[in-house]
Amino acid sequence: TWIQNHATLKCLVGIAPTGAITFLSDVYEGCISDKEITIRSGLAELLNPGDLVIADRGFLIRDILNPRKVELNIPPFLSGRDRLTPQEEILTKRIAWVGIHVERAIERMKKFKIIGTTIPLSLKPVASEIVHIIGFLVNYQSPLVK
Repeated sequence: TWIQNHATLKCLVGIAPTGAITFLSDVYEGCISDKEITIRSGLAELLNPGDLVIADRGFLIRDILNPRKVELNIPPFLSGRDRLTPQEEILTKRIAWVGIHVERAIERMKKFKIIGTTIPLSLKPVASEIVHIIGFLVNYQSPLVK
């Protein structure tokens, strides 16, 4: 999406339960869907049967993961109900705990001024490389999970 000479860019970030960044896709323009980034990035080909992917609601990639026997966990939502079931509450808490580490890792990346603010359009051709280098640098910081 172009807004006054600025492009919204996004990438797919994979985080291990330890908080380490384990996957960074290339950077794409913001109008691309999460599903399309997943396909283009080749993430599914890197996953093994029995692996678990935790994603936000709206991350519609189950049809990509199921043939590879990779489980997708998305936080349950009420869908017109008053309460979650006890099992859904437990699942939501587990996903939220992991989600905190994901957000913390992404926040660490955003602290690098070059991507924490508006990136000049002149850097768009090397935006993927910038994000990958920042991901490597974040992994060398103190562990997110102790």
